[in-house]
Order: sequence, then structure tokens, then C-alpha cells
Amino acid sequence: MATHAPPGVDDEGQATSEQEYVDAVSDTVIAGIPTYNEEIAIGSVVSRAQEYADEVVVVDDGSTDNTVQIARSVGATVIEHEENKGKGGAIRTLLQYTTNTDVDSLVVLDGDGQHLPEDIPDVVEPVLEGDCDISIGSRYVEEEQTETPFHRRFGQRVLDYLTMGSSGENLSDTQSGFRALSPRAAQDLRLRTDGMGVESEMIDDASQKDLSIQEVPIDIRYDGIDGQTHNPLVHGLSVVMFILQLVRDRHPLVFFGGPGLLLTVFGTLYGLDGILIYQNSGTFYPAKVLVAGFSTILGVLGIFCGLILNQIANMVAELREEL
Repeated sequence: MATHAPPGVDDEGQATSEQEYVDAVSDTVIAGIPTYNEEIAIGSVVSRAQEYADEVVVVDDGSTDNTVQIARSVGATVIEHEENKGKGGAIRTLLQYTTNTDVDSLVVLDGDGQHLPEDIPDVVEPVLEGDCDISIGSRYVEEEQTETPFHRRFGQRVLDYLTMGSSGENLSDTQSGFRALSPRAAQDLRLRTDGMGVESEMIDDASQKDLSIQEVPIDIRYDGIDGQTHNPLVHGLSVVMFILQLVRDRHPLVFFGGPGLLLTVFGTLYGLDGILIYQNSGTFYPAKVLVAGFSTILGVLGIFCGLILNQIANMVAELREEL
């Protein structure tokens, strides 16, 4: 696991140049932590994050344990949701807080201890340097081997491909919640999901708004973590459903036209097969004709729906740009 030098000191223990140190401390960074029943780790995460951020903001999403009290006791600014809104709701609250604050970057990390606050300088640096609008801390960008359990990594790769297919971005870790945002990104992003698909939606919306994205390598901690709030399977399925909704709303020609084309081809070929059988043997299969006809009609309808909805989506996008 990588070690991290304190601010103003390089990896060899030597002081950085005065100008580099002044530049580093002159930027205002807020560390935002969405939480839900994280009393075990939140105190340590906040305390360590305070070493690298000017302010640590904890958005508590309706916790029923002592998360709020512990976060406040170690000096965090705590914003409470009266009821559980989901991670997406907590992220939206952080974005709203940031847009009302004079800040150079918002860096978001989880409150369960998996993300190492010592990686905050690395994650936030590309944003502070103006190299990108969103910097994502990736667990896999430089590693061929990973400590991530196989079943979890398999599910993550499925979500990665779905997210990349929806957004067009080429990323190694689309589901990482450790990311830094520029003021422009915090202001321009419009997130609507309340659930765990917020990471995918953020990438998709950033792509739609021409916000640049970079990845930086981070370490991750799995040992000693109290566990996920949500079942991994339920989490994965909820993200898949949300990504499909994104494709439906923003790429209707792909969502409706793709399956429609497949059904049309299948129905046509299946129908031709029935015709050839009838010509050669004189045997007629009503079920084959019905399946072929139904598939072809449904496929054609899907293609037409995709074309019409795609045109509507383009018109809506043009109106938004004009506004």
C-alpha cells in the first residue's frame, strides 16, 4: 500500500519548494462525506480528512446510530436529512452546499473507511491545476492485479461497460465514489437519481455537458470495513436499472431501435424459414408464421419509436442549449 507524505513534504521527506507549498495551501478544498449509519468509521475519516481539506462536510442521510454526534464531535460541518434519501440525494446536497460557498474544489469520499483521506491531495490535484473538471480516484487505472474480491470486480466491470456505453467515456473505475469536482462541475451537474446510480449519472451528465474527466490511482481498504449498507447484488441491479433508464431517456434510438432491429431481422428470417419449409414439404406451421409476424411487427414499431423519440430528444437538447 502506498504511503503518503504530509503537506509541504515530498515522498523522500524533503520540503517542497516555497512556491509549491504556497500554491498548495492557497486553494480552498471542501471534503464532502455522504453517510448512513457509519458511526464506526466516521470519526477517523473526518479527522484524517481535516488534514487535507479546509472544511469537512458530512451529509447524514437519516442515520439511526450515532453518526451525527460523532461527526460533530470531531469538528465536521453536519447537514442532516430528516429521512433517508439515498446516496444520490446526499450528493445533491453536497453540490448545493458547494455552489453557495467560495471553494476551488469539492472532493467526495465515502464515510466507511474504504477510501483513504491521505489520497485527497492526489485526487484533487488535477482539478486544482485546471487539467479537468472531474477527477476520479481509480482502484484499477495502474494495477493489473487488485485486492478487490473477484465477484465484486466482475460486477464492477459490467457496470463500467454499461456506463461507458451510455456516456462514451473510457474509464477504468466508473463506480468509484472518490472524486473531486471543480466549481464549474458542481454548478453544472444536474443529478436526479436518489440511489446508488449517482456515480454513473455523474459521468453521463458530465459527458453531456462537455466536462472533462481524468482518473488518478488511489489505494483502497477492504480489511476491517464494517460492510456495505446495501447488498452488493441489490446495489448492482439498481445501478444497472438506472443506467438502462439513462440510455432510454438520452439515447432512445439505441434503446428502442437496437432491439427493434434484432426483432425485425429475427422475424424476417424465421418467416422465410417457414415459407421454405412449406415450399419444399407442403407442411404449414401456423405457430411459426404467428411468431415471425409478431416479431417483425414489434421490431418495426421499436425502430419507429426509436426514430421518433430520438428526434424529440434532439429537439429538447437544442432547446436546453438555447436556454
